[in-house]
Amino acid sequence: MLIVSLPGGILSALAVIPIVSLLGGLTVLGWTAQRSAIVSFALAIVMSTFLYGLLPEAAAIAMLKGVLLSLFVLLIIWAALFLYLFLDRLGAIESIGQAMMRSAGLAPVRALLIGWGFSGFLQGFAGFGAPVASVVPLLQAAGFGGVRSAAAAMVGHSWAITFGSMGSSFFAIQLVTRIPGEELAPWLGALFVMPIIITGLSVLHILLGWRGLATGGPLALIVGAAMAATLWTSAQQGAGPIASILAAMVGSAILLGVGMTYRRLSGNKTVVAVAETGLLNIHLALLPYYLLVVLTLLAQTGPIAAAAKLVVLGVDLPSTTTLLGFQAAAEATYPRLRLLQHPAVVIALALFLTALVYRAKGIWPAGVLGRTLQLTYRRAKGTSITVLFMVMMALVMADSGMINALAFGLRTLVGPAFPLVSPFLGVLGAFMTGSNTNSNVAMGALQIETAAALGLLPALIAAAQSVGGSLGSGVSPDKAAIGASAAGIVGQEASIMRRALPYSLIAAAVVGVEVLLIGRWLSGAG
Repeated sequence: MLIVSLPGGILSALAVIPIVSLLGGLTVLGWTAQRSAIVSFALAIVMSTFLYGLLPEAAAIAMLKGVLLSLFVLLIIWAALFLYLFLDRLGAIESIGQAMMRSAGLAPVRALLIGWGFSGFLQGFAGFGAPVASVVPLLQAAGFGGVRSAAAAMVGHSWAITFGSMGSSFFAIQLVTRIPGEELAPWLGALFVMPIIITGLSVLHILLGWRGLATGGPLALIVGAAMAATLWTSAQQGAGPIASILAAMVGSAILLGVGMTYRRLSGNKTVVAVAETGLLNIHLALLPYYLLVVLTLLAQTGPIAAAAKLVVLGVDLPSTTTLLGFQAAAEATYPRLRLLQHPAVVIALALFLTALVYRAKGIWPAGVLGRTLQLTYRRAKGTSITVLFMVMMALVMADSGMINALAFGLRTLVGPAFPLVSPFLGVLGAFMTGSNTNSNVAMGALQIETAAALGLLPALIAAAQSVGGSLGSGVSPDKAAIGASAAGIVGQEASIMRRALPYSLIAAAVVGVEVLLIGRWLSGAG
């Protein structure tokens, strides 16, 4: 096969073209995410073949890896989205939101409870902009303006995205970097401590200004510490798929307790007026989440965990070598899908048990499953195509040596300052694509290749990538569009972006400094 012979420095520079095409198609040319992903994948195939010497059979293996990895992640996304849409149709989401509205009397407590705790809870199992769409009307009902409500919802849920959607982004970064979850989770939990607290303080500042920050800041610090501890512990114990859910539930419970205590002690019975759904009480609405927590803990950490790990699905794939000598390792049982521990299976079981209870209670509108399936298909179709082609692009780039060449160039360009830059690569990828999962797929391999070249701990840099992606995804343009629509202020997306973006950039900068200091400490300790 004929390939074009080029110096290594030029190959390093050219390797960025598919990523530039992906981001440029979205931002400069105004393409859809699907079109950008397909074009960038095609570019990666052509370039890997004629510039980097990827043979046709090796390209086919890389694409098969992409399909298998995509299926692993998409099963989580489809199941999580179906659960959210199903419960939304039954009024469960509205019931939970209204219960929170009725229980919080103080403005800072309402702001934190709805914009930070409840939004993170929704992100924990849903995603797809659902936290923004659901929370903005509640914040407006609590008396906050449209732009402020949308910006607060965007920033407020961004801490929960990596472990949100039942861990889809968490699994994506594991799969593309080949770093086991037990190595990655402690670093993610540690790096999320400051973003959790910063996003809470940001919600207060967005909605209530400096006065609200002064009065509610101490509460945000205390609750944020409890949420961060819960997130870290959950991830550390193998419960990554529900880490955001548990952290949000702990934070919301504390805030609810503070709000209800204040109302009782002050004798203030005034609450924000909200309509009663008359459909589900709070515990029936929360039933599937109770079940998710119990089932996940049983599957991941309980006595059943050892047996559950024995059922593994995957494909054995051979190693490949390019004409330039770059070798991609052989894979055993790729992508190692532990069926009984997979979040989609846990969601399906929780949904089945919930359905039994709801039917017994007479809460089961005719045709609800069919309509929810149709809506899930419409909502997930575009995202599924995007994820598929982006993952195939990433695997083709990795197996052809393009990522390796790009990492060499990035090491030369940035050098020791790379830990500061690492979270912002995650922010950039997620901001442009609207998804932390997509950002992890597009940037994850590049991040750890660069880390290895610089002698940095790959798990630390992979964690920085996903934390940055979480912060960037929350304030991406598509979330601003959802927020504007939910607030009834379509056309003010730019104002929402200007209000929300600085807070996430500040949080990303703090993470970058943390990663730099930790990297230097580890180097000194080594």
